[in-house]
Amino acid sequence: MSERKEYYGLAEIADALGLNRQLVTAWRRRRSHGIPEPDGELSSGPIWRGTTIEPWIDVVREQRDAPAQPISPELALKAGRRMLRVAALLLEEPIRLKLLSQALAEARELLPVVDDAADDRLGRAVRQLLSPLRATGDDPGNLQRFRRKVVAELAQLETLVELTADSLPEADSAS
Repeated sequence: MSERKEYYGLAEIADALGLNRQLVTAWRRRRSHGIPEPDGELSSGPIWRGTTIEPWIDVVREQRDAPAQPISPELALKAGRRMLRVAALLLEEPIRLKLLSQALAEARELLPVVDDAADDRLGRAVRQLLSPLRATGDDPGNLQRFRRKVVAELAQLETLVELTADSLPEADSAS
């Protein structure tokens, strides 16, 4: 690790990891990626002592520097399900914006994992499927244009199913 600090806020952690602050904020809010609890809270946000957060930063850096792993079939199928949910909500009339916002947030949770995955055929298909999520904030703006982008990318589901077929449970033909 380069420069050690006595105290860290979310911005300093993000800088140390080479990530954006919003991602680190999301990790803390969700209590994911093993981020330690802050040592204190100020009106400007949480703070950590260097001795608390630097070991975690070192571990996260080592994990990020490790060779990219392929996307698991389970993760690929999860991405497919989440994008199908987004598409279904976009096709409703009227669109239920609260549910759509929730579905978008759940689908976006997969972006950092997918971005760090190997650049193989399945990884490319999942990244393409999730690509409409990159151009939007919490409000997709022009819902008609966003709907077309999402539906167009659903073609990637064929590749996902093809590449994950061995991990799909067999249909019970006796029923």
